[in-house]
Order: sequence, then structure tokens, then C-alpha cells
Amino acid sequence: MAERWLPLWRVLNSDNGEAPELQKRIRLIRDLVRMRVELMFQPELSTLPQDRRRRTLIALEALTDMESWGRMREFHGLSVEDAQAVWIGAIDRLLPPTPVVDASVVKA
Repeated sequence: MAERWLPLWRVLNSDNGEAPELQKRIRLIRDLVRMRVELMFQPELSTLPQDRRRRTLIALEALTDMESWGRMREFHGLSVEDAQAVWIGAIDRLLPPTPVVDASVVKA
């Protein structure tokens, strides 16, 4: 996703605050991305105390930002697969293990 959206994201952010409506939309996009990250990693984040959960969520958001993707691809010359591997490895080290769900509790 970041591969396709990075050029558009850079154009949107090149405004430098001169269009308040555009800045509102950028803020909305950032909020939605944060909420998506929080939802995706909810099982792992739920095991953390509130303060650590907040800090981990901030780190995850920064790590998976479109500009982070751009730096890996353009500045460091990583392939899509290598950049994905960097993200996966960093996320795995950042998050606690996924909690085991008791199969007898899960209803079909």
C-alpha cells in the first residue's frame, strides 16, 4: 500500500500548511492509519500497560509511516520484499508475543 500511496502522500504534504482544509484531511488520514494499526495489533497491545501501549503504538505508527517506506526504498535502495522484511522484523521485536487464545473459549 505504501508503495502506491507514497507519491500522492508527498504531493499532499508539500503544501506546508497553506491549505487548512487539506491539512484537516491529512490529519484525518493519519488518525485513520493510527486506528488501523491499533486494530491490527490489538491482541498484542492489549497485553501491555496503558503507558507502554501508547508508546508502542506511537513507535509502530512512526515505523510504518509512508515516509519510512520511502526512505527504505529510495535512500537505502531496498526492494519491496526487503523493505517488507525490515518492517516485519522491527514490528516483531517491538511487540510482545501474540496472546494464545483458548480454543475452548472461541465459539464457532
